[in-house]
Amino acid sequence: MSAHSSSSAPSAESDDFAHFADNHDRMERGLRTLCRIEATERPGILDGFQDIAPGFGELIVGFAFGDVCSRPGLELPTRQLVTVAALTALGNAAPQLEFHVRGACNVGCGRRDIVETVLHLSDHAGFPATLEALRVVRTVFAAEAGSARTTGRSEDGPEAKAHDGPTSHGGHGGAGGHDDPGGAGEQVLASVRAIDPALADFLIGNAFGDPDPAAPRGGLDPRTRAIVSVAACTALGTRRPQLMAHVHEILDAGGTRQDAVETVLQMAVYAGVPAAVNGLNAARDVFRTR
Repeated sequence: MSAHSSSSAPSAESDDFAHFADNHDRMERGLRTLCRIEATERPGILDGFQDIAPGFGELIVGFAFGDVCSRPGLELPTRQLVTVAALTALGNAAPQLEFHVRGACNVGCGRRDIVETVLHLSDHAGFPATLEALRVVRTVFAAEAGSARTTGRSEDGPEAKAHDGPTSHGGHGGAGGHDDPGGAGEQVLASVRAIDPALADFLIGNAFGDPDPAAPRGGLDPRTRAIVSVAACTALGTRRPQLMAHVHEILDAGGTRQDAVETVLQMAVYAGVPAAVNGLNAARDVFRTR
């Protein structure tokens, strides 16, 4: 073997170092992003499963928040709305939804934007999932009302007004919401009304009237509205025609292909790799027509 070929061949040691450096970088990226979302110096996931699955926290930080949620191309507040949209649509992860609603507040999302994100998904996820998500949102807002924290938003704007009201009456949680079907609707609407009376009126109108639940009502801009729709349709996995229509909407609203791609990629974390793969195939079909 020549001296030249010997010196140019990568060594096992250099490969190991590169692998270590890459893992270190992704952990650093993930920690920075997750610490912003959680508003903490040490994310709870790092210690939460040490008794049963040591290293699981590091896997989540490195992959979900280092490899995916720290990618350039989609700003962190929008990424949090994307996550809220996906978890609302899935309807089976209330603790994670609560964490990410709080995280959305921490990174600067307005309360109205969060509520509008959830409400907008009634057309895709249905009213039961939407109402349950609004319960979670109300829990977060009520908890923050009792604290001095005002991270990332103004307390004297419309978001703060949505915060006012009887946030402790019986609409939230409890056995009555599920064990008393006759009173469940009233309890849920009371809970929603505590967040924003106009939203409760909107829910009543859509339950018994003809308004279009997807019609813009202020709050989210058209690009963000389309992005959260793409997130929900990708997460659900059974809305390919609607998903493609909402990818078109992102582009029509002045968004980019990268906006759509990053939204779909993020679903690999919350809805699984197959859902993200199918979503990317749908997005590619849209891009080919434009």
